[in-house]
Amino acid sequence: MGEQYLGPDTDQEYIKTHLAAIRKLDPIEITTLPKPFNIADTDRLSTFIDVKMFWSCAISVIARLEQQYGVKIDIVQPERYYTALPPESDATGGFHDQRSLGYQYWYQASFVVMLGKMVSKKLRTVELLRDFVHDCLHHSTFRSFRRAARIPAKSPSEAKHRVPEVYREQYGINFRNEDGLSYSSPELTKRSPESINLNLLMDGVVVLVTAWALQAEVGNIECVSTLETELKKEIFIESFEGVSLRHARSFHDSVTVPSKLFIENWGGNYFTTLVLQSMISGDLIRLKQFFEERTGIENAWEKLFKRPEFSFSTEKPIC
Repeated sequence: MGEQYLGPDTDQEYIKTHLAAIRKLDPIEITTLPKPFNIADTDRLSTFIDVKMFWSCAISVIARLEQQYGVKIDIVQPERYYTALPPESDATGGFHDQRSLGYQYWYQASFVVMLGKMVSKKLRTVELLRDFVHDCLHHSTFRSFRRAARIPAKSPSEAKHRVPEVYREQYGINFRNEDGLSYSSPELTKRSPESINLNLLMDGVVVLVTAWALQAEVGNIECVSTLETELKKEIFIESFEGVSLRHARSFHDSVTVPSKLFIENWGGNYFTTLVLQSMISGDLIRLKQFFEERTGIENAWEKLFKRPEFSFSTEKPIC
């Protein structure tokens, strides 16, 4: 996992200490359902999934992704990966449950909701495997942190309650400044396949490569109901009905589809590899060169993805 602290030595030491303090906390506080537990708790986990299958497949899927795309993937620590079964007997649950948070980079931890009681243990295992691999890819994505430079406080009272602030400046192939403005506008996705929001593209790439690796590993799982069949299709990015999987359909239409169209337009699997390698390394040089060569336009990356009003709060990062 690549993580960089920016600024003067004193700022870097502050950021390191600040993040370490957060990551000493038990991430159970990011959970949103009662009776959560982490996946290191094998006894409780085995009640809901096939633990042996989960870890065997997790190792195989991550190794497959590393070999296919030439990247190093770090797993989220099992003690920091929380889950829970939805308490409602008729709840679908899973990756698209609105109570799932996914990976939280401040904590280096995750919370996801398992599929509910209406599906088999084996499908629940596959779906939790999808969640875990997805979050390990986010965990492995490069990020840099900087201490915000603020103007003097307006009053002694304001100064008294101030604490130094830290913000994530780079995440994979996207940036933001200390005011929270993203390098890449959300509006760009409307222009897919020519352009796209960079955060959305990274999520789309993670979804697509995870589905590919899972399909190769556990794509032959059998389903015993219509709901299970539709969930399996959704996990493997196949056409599925959106009636019972409304949130999954919304995500598919707003993230997966524009990402897939953009990737197909710009180079398919080769382009996917280039994006994934740039995400994990944090080095955008080859990606920028790719767009200049494909378009014949100097600074094509900035012209395609940088919003006009964006500027870095300090010196521009080397990327």
